[in-house]
Amino acid sequence: MIFSLILIAHWGGDFVFQTSKMAIRKSYKLKWLLLHVLAYTTVLLVFSLFLFSLKIAIMYTLINAILHGVTDFFTSKLTTKYRKTPRVFYPILGLDQLIHTITLYLTFIHKDSLVLFL
Repeated sequence: MIFSLILIAHWGGDFVFQTSKMAIRKSYKLKWLLLHVLAYTTVLLVFSLFLFSLKIAIMYTLINAILHGVTDFFTSKLTTKYRKTPRVFYPILGLDQLIHTITLYLTFIHKDSLVLFL
């Protein structure tokens, strides 16, 4: 059940709070990628604070913010390159979401180990 709430937080941060400018410009302007990651991180942190202890929430959020930014750095460039080729664009978008889900899950199942980094 808790991981379901994490996925809802991901959806909110990655889609609901991502403006059209962020979505379009993050593939070629680092500023917009960082703004998107900041919005994503804020939503994930708010959810995490209700789900985990403070230390785990902070580490979980920071690690996933970094992983989200790295993933989007590459996948946004690819989706921009293939935006007019739906047969390629949508699988890349799906891969982006698969990577996000896997990283959220792997860090979730290892969340208790994350506090060792603090």
